[in-house]
Amino acid sequence: MADVDGTLTDEDGSESPAACKTVRRLEQCGITVGFVSGRHLSNLEALAQQLEISGPIIAENGAVAKLTPDGEILDLGYSREPALKELNRLKQLFPGAIREREDNAERLVDVVFFIDGVAHSVVREQLGDIQYYDSGYVLHLMERGISKGRTLLRLLNEMGYQDLSPTETLVIGDSPTDISLFELFPYSVLIPNPRLTDTQRRAVERVARYVSDLFCGDGFAEVAIHIAMARGC
Repeated sequence: MADVDGTLTDEDGSESPAACKTVRRLEQCGITVGFVSGRHLSNLEALAQQLEISGPIIAENGAVAKLTPDGEILDLGYSREPALKELNRLKQLFPGAIREREDNAERLVDVVFFIDGVAHSVVREQLGDIQYYDSGYVLHLMERGISKGRTLLRLLNEMGYQDLSPTETLVIGDSPTDISLFELFPYSVLIPNPRLTDTQRRAVERVARYVSDLFCGDGFAEVAIHIAMARGC
């Protein structure tokens, strides 16, 4: 299961040709690849079709999921109302500083935004009963209890992948939004991302089992090639 931004992309945020090539190679080797990302579902569906993956799609940092790219959206029981309510409250507290990202209209549960002219720490101090993520690319709000790792465990335990265990699943990511994956799955790879602050980098390094030698998409390609070669393909 691979994150996308910072994992399958290059440092400038564009798709990494090396990473995309090795995703296809893994699938051709019979290794199921899935996405677990903060991106919204329709974006990941398009990428899944482009790269011809067969595994699950987990979007919005665990809030939305499908067992396969062509499957139905699963009912995970999450609501967008807490995030929308908190976003509106922050807009009132910090007039003109909270800027929604344009893809919010396509999101089902979480809310993404930027902060202009106010320190992130000041905004965090004002947060209510809500989850707040800084992915290194954008800020996320969502109701508590949602995480990439928890949703992936639900897919394995309850929703169609019961024949797989966490020890048969490799998780690959680059940022604090991937910490739940690294904590819940014993086989984890951190892809170094130069966009992270020192504090963020130390937090993810503490919980990842392995760390790639290369940044971003090149790091993913490095890991994927080793996996494919171990399978003899």
